[in-house]
Amino acid sequence: MHQAPTTLPVDGSELRRRRKDAGLEIDDLATAAGISRRYLSHLETGSRTRMRPTRHKRLFDALAAAEQSRTTPTRGDQDKE
Repeated sequence: MHQAPTTLPVDGSELRRRRKDAGLEIDDLATAAGISRRYLSHLETGSRTRMRPTRHKRLFDALAAAEQSRTTPTRGDQDKE
């Protein structure tokens, strides 16, 4: 019988790059993901390299939403084209 992993790996430097590219401050992403700023900082600096699946999903869902909102044109931007 196959069990789901208890933790998932996190590439801290990639996480930081994506957060910054999305235009988010560390506090903003931590709040959106429901984790502490300190925990997110530990992930980005590499002092923590793994996360539980539920936290991992919340973090990367929040990051993807921020990235999507950054790349999706607003109504006013569409009118300019």
